[in-house]
Amino acid sequence: MNLYGISQRNVIFSMTSTHIVFVGHHKKRLIESLKMSGDFPMGKIILIVGEQESSGEEKSRTVAEEIKKDLLSVVSTEIAYIDKKDVKRGALQIIDLIKSEESSGRDAVVNISGSLRTFAVSAYIAGSITKSRVITSIPKYDANDNEIGIEEVIDVPVLPVCFLRDEQMQIILSIDGGVDSLDELIIRMKPSMEKYSDEFYKERSRVSHHLKVLEESGFIVKNRKGRNISVTLSALGMMMLHVSDCQTS
Repeated sequence: MNLYGISQRNVIFSMTSTHIVFVGHHKKRLIESLKMSGDFPMGKIILIVGEQESSGEEKSRTVAEEIKKDLLSVVSTEIAYIDKKDVKRGALQIIDLIKSEESSGRDAVVNISGSLRTFAVSAYIAGSITKSRVITSIPKYDANDNEIGIEEVIDVPVLPVCFLRDEQMQIILSIDGGVDSLDELIIRMKPSMEKYSDEFYKERSRVSHHLKVLEESGFIVKNRKGRNISVTLSALGMMMLHVSDCQTS
């Protein structure tokens, strides 16, 4: 057992779980949340700090380095850097972390007990999209309202995410990587369709309508290139690639 009271008892049955832990300035609260994560066993810990340079972030990074040093003898621990200002980009980075862990056979538990507000928002978005477990701590206070520890660690229910109709999701999946024109998009979606046929022009009209809706909703970005209009996914659109319940076969 190390100085945090975290021992092999916490990790022996947990080799399929990775705790993604957001590090702020409340070191004591974060340590307590790790100690009280017995119901959420850990096989690996990823400590999250902001990628932007700032005086406040320097303190968070120091806390993360101290925790990493103390935990390495018990559980695999590393530090990752996430955008703390752009919530959508931060959420996408967290989704990538979660997917990377899942591809290695580990489930993700997202611990927002010590996170900054923007991190908490990004983490919740990522947890909802990937259906990962999100946990946080309830602080304990004394009679003078001074924080003295943690009452309990709780699950934060995530929301089921599915913003798009099947046709719109098919378009999102087909745009992945970007397309240089509407015709290219249609060919990706229906490669057997004869170009410039009546059916092709009907499909062009249908897809154009959906693209307008997707652009207005912030899922795609259009850019004119000569006579053509290229289409790429926005950060929100890229997140939708990970929403399995909306993906069509």
